[in-house]
Parts: sequence; structure tokens; C-alpha cells
Amino acid sequence: MDNIRHIHEVLEILAARDNHYTVQSLRTDLEERFGEDASFINCAEYVFGLTEVVPFLVSKNKIRLEGEEIIPLMLSCDH
Repeated sequence: MDNIRHIHEVLEILAARDNHYTVQSLRTDLEERFGEDASFINCAEYVFGLTEVVPFLVSKNKIRLEGEEIIPLMLSCDH
């Protein structure tokens, strides 16, 4: 696991984007930016794969889903 990025990078991508992502378009963008082998780490040092990014952000109330559309809620950490 050499290709580990911090989840903050995903939050920064979401904050910089004018229009909304879908679950698939975010995954595609992350694969293009970081590679298909990218993993992500959170502030507690939990490492997870591309398919877990959206569920993780939903569980932390950083985003919510309307169908497949991602709605940003909090694009920073609260610690």
C-alpha cells in the first residue's frame, strides 16, 4: 500500500468543484487523479479503498446522497 492519500484531499476536491459529483463521477475523478490503486487514510489513521470513500464521508456527515448525487455538507474536519 504505497499509494495512500488523506481523505482531506477528497474534501478539498469536493470544495473546489462548482457542480455536484455523482458517486461514479467522484470515483472516476479520484481514479484519474490518484490511480486505481489509491487508498485513503482518515485522521484516526484508518485506511480504506476507493469504494469506501463515499460511505465513509456519509458516515461522518461530510456529505449526503440524493440518489446518486453527492451533496457536500461539511468540507473540513471538526477537530
